[in-house]
Amino acid sequence: MNNDVLITQEIGSFRKPQYLSSVFRKATDAELTKLKERATLETLDLFNKAGLDNIGVAGEMYRWEMYEHVAASLQGIEFFGPVRSFDNRYYRKGSVVSAIKRKGSFHDDELKFIMKNATRKIKLPITGPYTMADWSFNEHYRDKRELALAFADILREEIRHLKEIWSTSMPGVFEVQIDEPAATTHPSEMDLVVESVNRSIEGIQGCEFSIHVCYSTDYRMLFEKGADLKLQGYNLEFANRDTNELGTSSDHRKAFSELKDFWDIDNTKFIGIGVTDVHVDYIEPVQLIEDRIRYAIDAIQDPGMIRVNPDCGLRTRSREIGYAKLKNMVDAVSQIRKEY
Repeated sequence: MNNDVLITQEIGSFRKPQYLSSVFRKATDAELTKLKERATLETLDLFNKAGLDNIGVAGEMYRWEMYEHVAASLQGIEFFGPVRSFDNRYYRKGSVVSAIKRKGSFHDDELKFIMKNATRKIKLPITGPYTMADWSFNEHYRDKRELALAFADILREEIRHLKEIWSTSMPGVFEVQIDEPAATTHPSEMDLVVESVNRSIEGIQGCEFSIHVCYSTDYRMLFEKGADLKLQGYNLEFANRDTNELGTSSDHRKAFSELKDFWDIDNTKFIGIGVTDVHVDYIEPVQLIEDRIRYAIDAIQDPGMIRVNPDCGLRTRSREIGYAKLKNMVDAVSQIRKEY
């Protein structure tokens, strides 16, 4: 059995325990740190039991939300109130009122704790420059491009800092996932997505960079423009748009048919395929997940270039359902790995 094919990975957030989520905005810094650490260790244990190869940063217990966590760590951004994201969940949307600058690192405490306690491979997700610009009000910069590039410079500073921390004690490459959920929401701005992401990782060595884009009506535009992205892989959503019928034909695996386009356009990047839907409580059976993976192998013809993940973070599901989805995902991969 080859454990280097079909690497299973967690690629985002996981539901926080009630004892953490209920006081996240209320507890003192010292109290909150202890609760974050406790929740991280509990989530690490869940991911280890599920059998994941790469546990990300154990479900982002240190972050309230992907946009606000970064924005609150920067000078030049003011908050005026919450906006709804999805599933009746809210975050504070910022307005850029002056030049943005880092107050300090926004992920080093999380990374250090994970490095000290993880026994499996880890990967750091970080919110991308285009999404930060798209989700902010802009009252300072000349236009959206200038704002996105300013965020790119901020992210490059942060990634360099985190890479230095990684290099002090961890072997191998530092895996970084650029989260860009807004990437395909404005098709006319795909060139800006590519430009800002490339700028955020420019000149940084010893890293494996990937991009995570969740929920697109058509990934073809990403594949076509993404060929110019200076990174090593994609982590994408498919299960949400797929059928729940068993089978490996294109009629059954409608969402995954885009993989053929991907491989024709750019066969130099790995692709993480979303095989479990994070917005429903339905726990996909092992056989259904196997069928989705087998279709992907047929489309890409190189299982070493395929990774397997949920569509996105599982924070909208209960911890029990999230675990069950991950466990079935790992079990499906284990069955297929026996053939390699």
